[in-house]
Amino acid sequence: MSRFQLFAFILQTQIGIGVLAFPYELHKASGVDGWISILMAGGVIQLLLLAYIALCRRFPNRNLFEFAPLLLGKVFGNLVTILYIVHFALTSCIILLLELVLVQLWVLPFSNPWPIIVVNGIILIYFAKENIRIIARYHTLITFIIVLMLALLFFGLDNFDYRYLLPIGQHGWQALITGMKSSIISFLGFELLLVVNSDVKAGGKSLIAPMLWANGAAASFYLLVVLACSLNFGPEAISQVPQPVPFYLNGISLPFLERLDLLFLSMWLVKVTATLTSYVYATGKGLSCLFHRKEHRKAVYYVAPLVCLSGIFWRSESGIEYLAKVIEMESYVMLGLPVALLLLSWLTGKKEEQLA
Repeated sequence: MSRFQLFAFILQTQIGIGVLAFPYELHKASGVDGWISILMAGGVIQLLLLAYIALCRRFPNRNLFEFAPLLLGKVFGNLVTILYIVHFALTSCIILLLELVLVQLWVLPFSNPWPIIVVNGIILIYFAKENIRIIARYHTLITFIIVLMLALLFFGLDNFDYRYLLPIGQHGWQALITGMKSSIISFLGFELLLVVNSDVKAGGKSLIAPMLWANGAAASFYLLVVLACSLNFGPEAISQVPQPVPFYLNGISLPFLERLDLLFLSMWLVKVTATLTSYVYATGKGLSCLFHRKEHRKAVYYVAPLVCLSGIFWRSESGIEYLAKVIEMESYVMLGLPVALLLLSWLTGKKEEQLA
């Protein structure tokens, strides 16, 4: 895929399931200063991406699953592969579970979840079994949806009150750092660079520009979403609304459109499908590399149904909360592990030319 397709792939993966509830979760952590936490999280992720890109440069023709065994040895390299497979699989499950909950809450409150699960399974098998170039083309095609979603959010511009954000910094650094940690988890998706880096045809150009632009665009999107909700609700109201984005849009009525929230949610579902496809593809790719298969297609035929089964057997509120906490804790390890691999590669002097 091209560098622009890499930009679209990472951007679409980062902007996904967390959009609807992110302002509420961030407000619980940082209060009205949540927008500052987003900027801090975006900066930290940019630094992480620079480390990821430096690691990928040392192994330009291999992805994480291929160079980890060469760098760490077969046993520990395969262990790293398994850890990332589990990370991608669990993230796929939580995305599907939250999608089911939110669709039943806002779109189809009286429907059976089975049709939603079956449709997701069909879409996942249809897309995720393809090669990365086709998946990246789909992600590029739906990039315009992000602009439309932002446009819908600012139809209520007349109700915004900047005084809701004042005074700036009132909750202190501890709250800002807590919000930053929460934001980094919501920005998940950038770590898939380690899976697709070897498939990018950069023509000798660096991956820094598309990756930093993708993360910057995702951070800007979340920033605007949080500002739209914070400026409309105020600190007291937003703390009482677990899904402030559709709730806010539901209160906007246009002469030609009554339910603006349903239009937004329709676009949001397309975005969630893109994020879910990316993670199922990454899971299948990891399994194929672990078992030394050239194609990830067969692995996807197993992964997609298993992810969908989680929507049947793991739909309890307590189960979803527990899974979310597990993913939050292990994600910090998974995000920091490539930095450790980069340091090890520097210390040992190992790179692709020497390991080939």
